[in-house]
Amino acid sequence: MSKIKFMALGGQDERGKNLYVLDIDDNLLILDAGVKYPDKGILGVDIVTPKLDYLKNNKQKIKGIFLTNSASYNMGAVPFILKSMDVPVYCNEITQLVGKIKISRMRIKNTKDQNFVVVKDKQILNFGNIKVEVFRTTSASPQSYGYAFHTEEGTIVYAGDYIIDGKEQSYFSTDFNHINEIGKKGVLALIADSEYASRSGFTVPNHKIENFISTSFKEKKTKIAIGIFEEDIFKLGEICMAAKENNRKIAVYGRTMTEILNSNLINENLKIVSDDLITVEEYMESENGLLIISGTGDILYSKLAKIATGNDEVVEFTEKDLIILATPPAPGVEKRHAQILDELARTDARLIALSDRNIWSMHASYEDVKVFTSMLNPKYFIPVKSLFKDSLKAEKAAIEAGVNEKNVVILDNGQVANISKSGISVADKKVDIGNSYVDQAGVGDVGAIVLNERKLLATDGVMIIGATIDTRNKELISMIDTQMRGVLYIKEENPIFKIIQKEIELLLEQGQSLFKESPNKYDINEIKKDIATKVRSLIKQESGKQPIVLVIVNEYEGKDYVFKPRNNSNRNNFKNNNNNNNKKGSN
Repeated sequence: MSKIKFMALGGQDERGKNLYVLDIDDNLLILDAGVKYPDKGILGVDIVTPKLDYLKNNKQKIKGIFLTNSASYNMGAVPFILKSMDVPVYCNEITQLVGKIKISRMRIKNTKDQNFVVVKDKQILNFGNIKVEVFRTTSASPQSYGYAFHTEEGTIVYAGDYIIDGKEQSYFSTDFNHINEIGKKGVLALIADSEYASRSGFTVPNHKIENFISTSFKEKKTKIAIGIFEEDIFKLGEICMAAKENNRKIAVYGRTMTEILNSNLINENLKIVSDDLITVEEYMESENGLLIISGTGDILYSKLAKIATGNDEVVEFTEKDLIILATPPAPGVEKRHAQILDELARTDARLIALSDRNIWSMHASYEDVKVFTSMLNPKYFIPVKSLFKDSLKAEKAAIEAGVNEKNVVILDNGQVANISKSGISVADKKVDIGNSYVDQAGVGDVGAIVLNERKLLATDGVMIIGATIDTRNKELISMIDTQMRGVLYIKEENPIFKIIQKEIELLLEQGQSLFKESPNKYDINEIKKDIATKVRSLIKQESGKQPIVLVIVNEYEGKDYVFKPRNNSNRNNFKNNNNNNNKKGSN
């Protein structure tokens, strides 16, 4: 019989960074691989990915990555996985397109086109004793997928983003007949998106924006600029249809959205032709054009801020423009969302902002979870992609749908669930998990040391110390230069500067003495460390701050240099003054 394990490397009790692993007889199947957007307290970090050490250590066991859709929360970490391992990625056509765009943007060279394998609804993939069946669900991306993993022990169903919408008849529709067929054959465990299980009722029809934008689109001689996340392809369809109905030409400010519209992947539903599209420059000259501004996470807000502050080279908001921010804030960028609303309000354009009270994201609400679970009738239920409070709501919905309360398991990141016909349990041993911080769209991982240094720079500042010594005898031959930035305001006559300079001179002289006695033991790097430690200690005594201290010691190698003994009278006077002050203090 099959030995089945399920684990979360990210996505549990957090928003985003979804990455799950199904281990069937030592065959690893990765279910989604997403990112999340960091709090602003994590300085200079653009995205957070799951720590990938577990996958790297077991890469020979990985059979593939199975993506549900193109949302960054579900596929944003794929480029980082492919950067270090060659594995197939199973997905739909749009997810393949978006994935290739992200990889080219990050300039990852070792990936191949063959890494992305486009699969179709109802397709069955064979991996020995494991068969993977693809089924279609409704989400913000067309042809969003779920996967049924058929094993000797039973069928494990992974449902990514989904909602229950029986009226949708398009690329966004759910294949309910197919899902019912999978359910009738018997489902051992259902692993289901529960991110918004705390919302009562069904998500439908609260996910649609057409009623909120239709009146505005009918206005004459008014240009409309509408901001959406690039994952919101469902909203893109609603916007394009409203534009066509009102004879508005469409311009797109966003590479991914432009590629999607030009790819003909969803034109069967949108019926967009080349005559419907204009350039951004043509939009600026039009009377009633439509500009779609898109991006992921903070990128969307950065574009809007650039335009709002008049720093964009092409787009400018005027009194003839109507700005519609059609996407409620994504997890991790709520503060940025509020800031950009304030920036947009300062322009001459009118502003409409849709909130999450008006528009619900296309994830399962309480009744969606209940109905979907009833259709599949699983023995076990595991809620994923959710905060703990949402997992508890999903647990309640699953129990109402007929799952035994003892058969619901809520996992934390790193925990491993053992699944069999006889029972489900959580193992004592956890897998290695954590966060990887990435800045500048993948230029490099940001380690804990760098993050700590950024915090110190932001709170305690930096101090730079420069000095020059003679290469031949290691004698100090220059003044000590000290520069502070963001530490504290001190006038140059303040004694702390003199104290710091004298302590540095003493440490350099000690190094000079060591060089004369044992040249092999002399290490300028150790001396620089001692200087940094001493200076940091002195600054802490003076101000309570512990700045980053950078010490630069240059060695002069000029042959024309003539040795001259340093005048130590200043140091002697300094010592004498200190002694006199100490005597005065003791009287």
